[in-house]
Amino acid sequence: MLHGSQKAEDGTIMQRESSGKLKRKRHNTESVCTPLPPPPPLLKTANDTLISDFDILSIYSDISKLNAIEEHLNLLYRPFTCFVKSRCNYKLFELECLLSNTRYEPHKHPALFVRHTNPSCSLRVYDNGNICSQGHSYDGAALGAQCFMNTMEQLGYSPMFYHPKFNVVNATFCMPFGINLENFNGEYSGDCLYNPETHPYLIYKIHESNIKVAIFPVGYVYVMLCSNPRCTQKVISNILPLLYRHRNVELELMSERERELSSGDINFKLLWENEFQKAYQNTLKYLKPQEQQGQQQLDLKL
Repeated sequence: MLHGSQKAEDGTIMQRESSGKLKRKRHNTESVCTPLPPPPPLLKTANDTLISDFDILSIYSDISKLNAIEEHLNLLYRPFTCFVKSRCNYKLFELECLLSNTRYEPHKHPALFVRHTNPSCSLRVYDNGNICSQGHSYDGAALGAQCFMNTMEQLGYSPMFYHPKFNVVNATFCMPFGINLENFNGEYSGDCLYNPETHPYLIYKIHESNIKVAIFPVGYVYVMLCSNPRCTQKVISNILPLLYRHRNVELELMSERERELSSGDINFKLLWENEFQKAYQNTLKYLKPQEQQGQQQLDLKL
């Protein structure tokens, strides 16, 4: 009897231990399965590399960090473009035969395409005399158009380098959060133009230059009036920490889809780009190259 009672007691103890282990297991499982609050939004690159706050705030001191987040910011650079009316009518079929590195396919495009190596640029030439030259800088684009006109003079044309115009917007990008323009303007009021009653953006002026940055509250940014790509990158690397410090916390938790919708469609972006072009195109003043540079010409076919 005592032996049987001892077995019963042992069985009761084992059941209690098993019950305790089962409760602890359920408790641990429930703790693991309990949903955690969402983490704060972090910047990620295309290869899932996390961009820390330190990277953002110190990017101005190490411009190489900009390359790691360009794709995440939807950063788009614009080529430096010079538009010129030469007030001269060209025979494009004839020019294709006379000039090297040219392509003319009137059934596809009405312009003659010309490639030039010194300076490196590409040109579109129309029979009514309009010329569009794209280069690695404003000076390179304008010099490419000037070289083409020098060559035209050698071929018997009489072009004029009349009223050159340059593209104003050099780059656009979109931050993954909104910007508090009120706070931004409050801290940098001496460098800002901000009137929310008439314009939905803030203009930030770079010290001792004509460079301007247009900032929209949804985080969309236009970089304008830079002279070359290196200058454009430097401006972006300097403005990023300022935007980060003045991010709008209320808009910070927006989903990626909501941010895309709030930044506007392509028509919205082009609309404002055209507005900035009209407003600032007379800011860029082109100085004609020196005599020896101005006499550069395109290569002729032998």
